[in-house]
Amino acid sequence: MYPEVIIHNSVSLDHAVRGFDVDLGLHYGALLALEAGAVLAGSATAKSGIELFMDITQPEEESDRHRPEVRPDDPRPVCVIVDSRGVLKNLLHFYRNMEHTKDVIVLVSETTPEDYLDYLREREYPFIRRGAERVDLRGALRELGERFGITRVVSDSGPDLNDVLVREGIADTISLIVHPVVAGEGEKKLFGRVGGRVALELRKAVPMEQGTVHLVYAVKK
Repeated sequence: MYPEVIIHNSVSLDHAVRGFDVDLGLHYGALLALEAGAVLAGSATAKSGIELFMDITQPEEESDRHRPEVRPDDPRPVCVIVDSRGVLKNLLHFYRNMEHTKDVIVLVSETTPEDYLDYLREREYPFIRRGAERVDLRGALRELGERFGITRVVSDSGPDLNDVLVREGIADTISLIVHPVVAGEGEKKLFGRVGGRVALELRKAVPMEQGTVHLVYAVKK
């Protein structure tokens, strides 16, 4: 079973994902409305989120070393992080403790350091190992659907992961909260190297608060 994949992000009018004040209420409200079974992020985005919004000196507790019990009727999504280099070693407990997700699953590759895999095993983090030097996202997402019954994945990440999802034809939909601001030069954009022209079909355009607009596009394949 291969899940539906949606790229979700908040952007400026010039498609920057940094350099302006994101309305987090609108961003996550629209994300939750997508009713995803999993929220996907890259390791760099996940780590920067910890550094920006959490106390990175907070130590891991004994309870953080064990996988929480997940009820079958729990509607919260799982958090899925692409981390083939082990960037989040000793930091994953921050995501395990997030109230809006019920579990953490890590996507790794054949070259992922063995000490990071030991860290995941010891703390009962489920992981999917696909790809040689980098994570084979298509294969990993297919396994995510087959092993965990995930039918819809929403990516909430930066341009590196967005590029892969579009370039490899994985993304089905792009959901954007467009803010009425021009971020200017030097800021990271929504996409960097998608590898060519990608045609989109507008499915929804909804005005929101403070001049923002929610745009939803289907990716033509």
